[in-house]
Amino acid sequence: MSITMHADEPIPGVGADGRPDPAYAAALGLRPAPTGRRAAAFAIDATGWALLSIPAVVAAVQLVPVVMAGSATDLGTLAGPLVLAAVGQVLLTAYGLTQLGLHGRHGITIGKASLGLRSVNVATFARPGFWRVVLRVLVLWASQVVLPIVGPAICFASGLWDPEGRGRSWLDRVGRCLVLDVRRGLDPFDGKALRFARRQVESAPFAERPDLPSLASDRGVDERTFIPAARSSSGVVAAPPASRPEATVGAWTPPPVAEVAPPPATTSPAAAGPSPTATRASATLVFGDGARVAASGTTLIGRDPARADGDPERALLLPVADPTMGLSKTHAAVVVDERGVHVVDRWSSNGTAIVEADGRSRELEAGVPHPLPAGASVRLGGVEFRVEEVRA
Repeated sequence: MSITMHADEPIPGVGADGRPDPAYAAALGLRPAPTGRRAAAFAIDATGWALLSIPAVVAAVQLVPVVMAGSATDLGTLAGPLVLAAVGQVLLTAYGLTQLGLHGRHGITIGKASLGLRSVNVATFARPGFWRVVLRVLVLWASQVVLPIVGPAICFASGLWDPEGRGRSWLDRVGRCLVLDVRRGLDPFDGKALRFARRQVESAPFAERPDLPSLASDRGVDERTFIPAARSSSGVVAAPPASRPEATVGAWTPPPVAEVAPPPATTSPAAAGPSPTATRASATLVFGDGARVAASGTTLIGRDPARADGDPERALLLPVADPTMGLSKTHAAVVVDERGVHVVDRWSSNGTAIVEADGRSRELEAGVPHPLPAGASVRLGGVEFRVEEVRA
C-alpha cells in the first residue's frame, strides 16, 4: 500500500513556502504524541540496548584486570572476554539496524510500537525514510561527542518548546518527522482512512464548516429541520414516500411509525384487495445519530439500495451515509413481519453483524435471514442501528 504522492503534485496542507500547516493535520484527526509516552517509548528502546550490551560490558570487566596485569599476550586468558565482546557487538549492531529499518520504513521502533506511537513525514504523513532516520541518529551521536549526556538531553527536551506545540524536537526537525499518537488519533498508514479524511477536510474549509441539521424526529419543525429526501453527510436518511407531494420546510410531518406509506398502486383497487397497512407488522429503526425510520415488510439498506429480482415491490429503499465508506450499494435487508424482525446480509463487501446486548457480535451468513434478539443491534460498515417499537 502506498500513500505517497507524485513529486509534481501539490501536497495538501503544505503552503507555497513548503511549510506544513499544523491546523490541517489537526483537522485530519492526527494527534501529536504526548511527551510522557514519547519518553516511555525511548526508555523501552534504551532498555533493550542496555540488555543487549551486557556481554560487551562483561567482556570489558574481564579484560581490564588482564591488561592491567600485563597478561594481554595470554590467548587462553583473552579468549573468553573476546568472544563475549564479539557477541555483544553483533547483538548491538543487529538491534541498531533493526531499529533504524523499522523507524525509517514503518515509523516505529520497539518502544513506539509498544505504546501506540508512529513517526511520519511531517508534510506527506508517509514513512519518514531510512536516511532521514540515520541523519537523526548521527546528530544525536554528535551531540553526545560534543556535550556528553547534556547534549542528548537538550536534543530530546527541545520538543518542550516547540513553537507549533506539537512536541517536535530538534531531532524531529532534522529528520522532518512528526510523532503521532495513533491509538487516539488517525493512523496515516491506514491509506483508506487518510484518503477519506482528506476528502472530508478538502470538501469545505475546516475552519468554516457549518453545523449540520438535526435528523431527530422528536423535535419540532423549524428552519434547521432536515426534510429527508436523499443521502446526507450527517447520518441516515430515509427516502420519502412516493405519494408525498412536494413539501417545503415546515409543511411536512413524517408518517406515523405504525404505518409505511406504500408507493402508488400499479393495479386497480379491486385487483389489489384490501390495504395491508392497517394489519402489517411494523418497527422503528433507530440509528446512532438519532434518526428514526419506520419499517414494515422489507427495508433495503445500503449506500444506494436498489430492488433485485425477488424483492417485494413495496420494499422500502433506505440510503445511508457511512463516514467510514464501509457500506455496499445494497448492504442488507430488514424484514419485519408477524414472526418478528429478521436481518439478511445481501452479500455485502464488509459483512453485517448482530451485536448482542452484552456486547458480543456475530457475523451473519450472507443471504440467510437471522432473527434479531431483543436488545441487540445491527452493525453495517460504520453504521449501527437498533430496533424499537415492534408491533405485530
